[in-house]
Amino acid sequence: MPIPNPNKTCSLILTIHNKDFLVPTSLEKIRKHTRGSYELIVVLDGCSDNSENFVLEFRRNNPALSIKVEYAGDVFETRANNIGLKRAEGDFVIIIQDDMIVNEDDWNGRLIRPFAAFDDVFAVSANCAHNWVFNPESRHLHMKENLRDCWSDIIDHVDHAGKHWGLARDMFAVRQCANRGPLAIDHADLVTMDYFDEVFAPLCMDDHDLCFRAKKKLGKVVGCHWIDFICDFSWGGTHGPNGHKDWFYEANHKNTRIVWERHADVIPSTRIIDDRKL
Repeated sequence: MPIPNPNKTCSLILTIHNKDFLVPTSLEKIRKHTRGSYELIVVLDGCSDNSENFVLEFRRNNPALSIKVEYAGDVFETRANNIGLKRAEGDFVIIIQDDMIVNEDDWNGRLIRPFAAFDDVFAVSANCAHNWVFNPESRHLHMKENLRDCWSDIIDHVDHAGKHWGLARDMFAVRQCANRGPLAIDHADLVTMDYFDEVFAPLCMDDHDLCFRAKKKLGKVVGCHWIDFICDFSWGGTHGPNGHKDWFYEANHKNTRIVWERHADVIPSTRIIDDRKL
């Protein structure tokens, strides 16, 4: 398995919104399992609980670590991630979601190995990569209303690759899109792409749009090389007592329509299944 260049640095971007029940564990696991030269950028996104206190205490107790703390006014993931990414100084940026607990030693080294092995890599997901297919029977295709009680059915994700789909540990699975969290991106390439498009705020599909844009502009690929992490569905901030909140569905309809309108030229014709051995 290729060994990443030890001189390469990482910027870890952790955006937090009211996760005080997870923050101490999340930060400690990052400290325990991250190797090499890195900085940690924490973006506190409209927190009204004790998350900020835990973050500041962690920084005080770990003066040897490079920790930056940024504040956002409850702007959600897309914009919060961009705030952190624009402060990053590392060769690679790795986005960590606040409902994920890293559970593997040298997880960051493993995540950037595909970049060392292949010269055409834009982003690597520790979670999942997949393709999209167009649904010609979509009832939402020409609908202008953003529904609040269902998912958009214009496109559907297929050909999943990741730990839960049986992907071998020594494989890097290239697909059309790589899912955020944890997600590593070549920093220079991300700057070239001008970060995530904030038209997708508050939620979802910004990472997929970025993957398609990188393929078109840079000719680079994305995929999954999974790491061990813990993420409980109940920890997420977008889940109501009976499932996803209605505004999540509404955002999904808006953002799926944007992705389809932008990338209808490549979604049906560039279905990728390229499993590369590391």
